Amino acid sequence: MRLLRSFACSAVLLALFTGIAGAAPKPSGAPVSIGAILSITGPYAPLGEPERNAIQIAVADVNASGGINGHPLQVKILDDESKADTASQLATQLVGEKVAAIIGGSLSPSSEAIARVANDAKVLQVYMTPTLSIWQTKTGIRKYTFEATPHNELEVTKLFTFMKNTLKTQKLAVLHDDQLYGVQGTAVAEAEAKAQNVPIVDEEAYAVAATDVTAQLQKARASGADTLLIYTAAPTAGLLVRQVRQFGFKAHIVGTTGIVSDNFLKVTAKDGDGVYADMDLDRTYPNALQKKLLAAYRSAYNAGANNFASFAWDAIHLTAYALRTAKSTDGDKLVAAFENMKPYTGTTGTYKFTATDHNGFNANDIRIVIDHNGVWETLPHQ
Repeated sequence: MRLLRSFACSAVLLALFTGIAGAAPKPSGAPVSIGAILSITGPYAPLGEPERNAIQIAVADVNASGGINGHPLQVKILDDESKADTASQLATQLVGEKVAAIIGGSLSPSSEAIARVANDAKVLQVYMTPTLSIWQTKTGIRKYTFEATPHNELEVTKLFTFMKNTLKTQKLAVLHDDQLYGVQGTAVAEAEAKAQNVPIVDEEAYAVAATDVTAQLQKARASGADTLLIYTAAPTAGLLVRQVRQFGFKAHIVGTTGIVSDNFLKVTAKDGDGVYADMDLDRTYPNALQKKLLAAYRSAYNAGANNFASFAWDAIHLTAYALRTAKSTDGDKLVAAFENMKPYTGTTGTYKFTATDHNGFNANDIRIVIDHNGVWETLPHQ
């Protein structure tokens, strides 16, 4: 586990944003400290790296706008190395350091581990995965845990509506990994398939680190499926798509938002052309706030922001909103600020948290994208 020393970088970014914003007084006094637990190394680094980058520019943006009621916002970024048990240890460490809130994790198991620690300590948590059950548990709502991404149910509704109405899917095969995101997401997909009358004719699981799914593809092709839905957030998604193409499986390929990364585009190259997925950050037709994130990210890192960067940018700004509104770092007051908020527009979509909804999105916040010549392009009118 590592602390990512990014204060020098944050100082440069703050200078950049201050130069752009100009008008807001520079925050001063004791900083308001929060923590972030991300998967910056390990197999899920393609998720954690853009999240870390976006957090750094988001904190600089908050401070360029006056910070938290005149005090600077400070974030301590920790790396859980893509391990849930490490995330739990780091959450305990941050609670001991009395941070006002915890951003994270990058993965559903890590987010779940952090949620247990944060809720026991009454510390606000904003996580960045689409697994609804992390805050909406079988025993009730986790009071201090909020979700910065559209949840699986919304994502699946959007994807199935697209597959049914646009791709004219008649027979669907599902290929999913054996992790929480893939397993729970597939269960949601099964329910949606029945609701929209899009039959799943084959369902295949594979080990998350697998790079050979020949046996699963043989069964999927034999099922007569005309569309293949890949449910994973693992970086191996690109290798799986290449194998689908090489196997000669003639079907539409649709991925969940977990595959949408620049890493996928690099790995698949031409094999990725025509792959569909859902995405929240609109890089093709961005609104003003999305343009701000895209420009800041490009300026700071010479790269394009993706969905994971958008989730993290919004998580920081949402936390800043709660801190400013509550005028306190007390967990109960921060929760009250969220649960009584007016609609809040972020780069991912419009948030409207309530006491019974710690997600607050709807399916209209989700867009369908296609890999076209190595670029994720938003399809119009989807």
